[in-house]
Order: sequence, then structure tokens, then C-alpha cells
Amino acid sequence: MRRKIATVAAASAFLAAGMLATATSASATVDPPAGGWDHTWTTSDSVPGGTVYIAEHGDVVSLCDTDADSLAPRVSIAVEQSIAGAYDIRYTLTASGGEGSCVVARASQGGVYDLPEGKNIGVTIWLGPDRRNQTQHYYKNDH
Repeated sequence: MRRKIATVAAASAFLAAGMLATATSASATVDPPAGGWDHTWTTSDSVPGGTVYIAEHGDVVSLCDTDADSLAPRVSIAVEQSIAGAYDIRYTLTASGGEGSCVVARASQGGVYDLPEGKNIGVTIWLGPDRRNQTQHYYKNDH
């Protein structure tokens, strides 16, 4: 199930939720891939409750719960469409095991996890089902 998201001015606000991903769990310590993490972002709360790590090579996305705040962090991964500013959510991850838990998705899982090269990728990270402390980020998937 994919839903379109639209850009609101230059800030680009995500308006829809995406597919809940079924990804593998990882330990509380996130080991970087051989080339290291290309991007690391957190939720906007004073003690970040969630952190997402991204390695473009292999499309590795790791989301970790970094605070015992009773809120599970979530991240959506979206791909820019041919209409500038329109994004299509590929998948959503939730780190639901409490502080120290992580969930990982990678291109080797195939399907929605294999992100297209040369496209802009939108990453939104937030806490809980009501999108608390949401932050949005973008990168070009160029390696």
C-alpha cells in the first residue's frame, strides 16, 4: 500500500503513512557497515528518543530506540517521483522493543527495500503513533 505525499513549500511535509515493514532486529549497538554510515538523524526531543542510521551502499536503514520514554520510534522511507516534490512512501520501520532495540532493513531483502539509484530519498523519523518530535531529511541515493 503506497500513498503519495506532497511538498508544502520548501519544507516538504509528509502527509500520509506507509507500509509497515517487516525487517530484522538488531542489537542496541549499531555497527556501521564497512563504508560507515552516510547519514544519521534523530527525533527532535531534548533527549532523542530515536535515531536512524543510513548507508546508501546496500540501502541499509537502521532505526534504534535511544530513550526509555515509552514511545517507539518510527521512520518512513520515501522515493521522489517524476513530479518534483511528490514522494511515494516505500516502507515504515518501528523499533518497538524499548530502549536499546533496533530494527534494520536493507536492499538485499528485495522489493520495497531496494531503493532506486539516482533518486532523492525522503526520511521522516518520529516517536509514537502520533508523530511526536518528527524531523524530515532528504538525500540523493547516489552510491
